[in-house]
Amino acid sequence: MQKLFFELLRVALGQQDCVDRAPLTEEWPELYRMAKQHGIAGTCYQGVEKLFEFGLRGPQDLMLDWMEESEETFDADVIELYTPIPMKNPLKNGRWQKIVRDNEHLGTSATMHLLSLLVHIHEQFLYQRLPLLLLLDAYRLLRQIDGKFEPMAQGATFEQQLKKMGLLRFTRGVMWVLQDTMHLERRYMPCEPLEKEGRLILEVVMSEKRQPKVLFKNYPIDSFWGLLR
Repeated sequence: MQKLFFELLRVALGQQDCVDRAPLTEEWPELYRMAKQHGIAGTCYQGVEKLFEFGLRGPQDLMLDWMEESEETFDADVIELYTPIPMKNPLKNGRWQKIVRDNEHLGTSATMHLLSLLVHIHEQFLYQRLPLLLLLDAYRLLRQIDGKFEPMAQGATFEQQLKKMGLLRFTRGVMWVLQDTMHLERRYMPCEPLEKEGRLILEVVMSEKRQPKVLFKNYPIDSFWGLLR
């Protein structure tokens, strides 16, 4: 089901023409549920509409519900503005806040917006539930930037800032997830994708429940600070 779900998402994004197989009647409600759960019902419905051209259509009542849901959401059209937020790990947060101060001249530029979004993704992944909506916004923002990342304070590159914040490994995992699930091309990425990290992130994101033991095992220091704050 997860494979079919991501095929539908790629169809919506124009990264795939059609799903590899027709969804079974009982699979359509699950696809709809997953799309709603991750906040991307509007985007996924664009994929559903494209499937109509191939004669693939779910139950009528469900299609109507999905269409109505897509009209009430904006995930298909708008990238939310992610403003800087504090990080729970005080060491990472101190470095992050300094980067924000040092790069005030960038304002809400796409490059700074992406850095803030990656912090949001990191914090929600560790301490809440990370919906695919945030990863979808990262995909769209990266394509908008088109590999043209603005120079940051003291001429630092985007990748160097990630390393300074302790977010490089995590971001490389996120890039792998975007590559694997949405077929984001390497030329849009600020760093090399990391499969091992990405598989872990994807497993946690797609789990039906939070995975505190998995997170504590793989991110012990960040998880520790999450318990204290």
